Amino acid sequence: ITKDDGGISTTPGGTVAYTLQYSNIGNGVATGVVITETVPANATFHAAAPSTAGWTCTPDINSGSTCTFAITGSVVAGAPSVAVVFAVDVDNPLAAGVIQIANTATIADDGTHGVETDLTNNTDSDTTPITAAPDLTITKDDGGVRTVPGGTVAYTLTYANVGNQAETNAVISDTVPLHTTFNPTASTAGWVCVPASGTALAICTIALPSPLNGGGVGGSVVFAVDVD
Repeated sequence: ITKDDGGISTTPGGTVAYTLQYSNIGNGVATGVVITETVPANATFHAAAPSTAGWTCTPDINSGSTCTFAITGSVVAGAPSVAVVFAVDVDNPLAAGVIQIANTATIADDGTHGVETDLTNNTDSDTTPITAAPDLTITKDDGGVRTVPGGTVAYTLTYANVGNQAETNAVISDTVPLHTTFNPTASTAGWVCVPASGTALAICTIALPSPLNGGGVGGSVVFAVDVD
């Protein structure tokens, strides 16, 4: 058996169709021939076309499931190779760090007509590169308020990952404005300022949940300051 994705690359949500070419290069007929696939990590089996009809997957079509294709009749020695297609859909969005889909196919018969002498060509693998990336967004809003000296201004920072891959260790940074001081009590817990006093022009950062999944997952934090 040989396995080929056609040399493509894909993106989250894309479909990868593997062409499995099988043949009998021995000198005896093979019966009860079955091709076996495992649905790769970060993908699900694509049961419709372009997959060849006849695949059976257990326990389901999700990653890690075993899919088999039983070849009808016998496979005659020396006959031309035959193609079967096994297709998968790439998860969308993807987990952080995923850069490829790796998949392996195997073929075996029932042994009725003798034991194969060479099993090294009964398995083939292929990897398909994936193009994916996080895309972080942020908006800042004071609610349209006005303030006075000594007043507190609370900014709501709304963030999201609208990309197709998770981001890890994301942080928000904010600079304490001139004529103000950072107010930790009125802010979301977790801000760290340098210098720690949070005086004007101090740089404050807060760590976001990690991983921050793609597909629009996000939230909001509050950054508050007291006017001099």
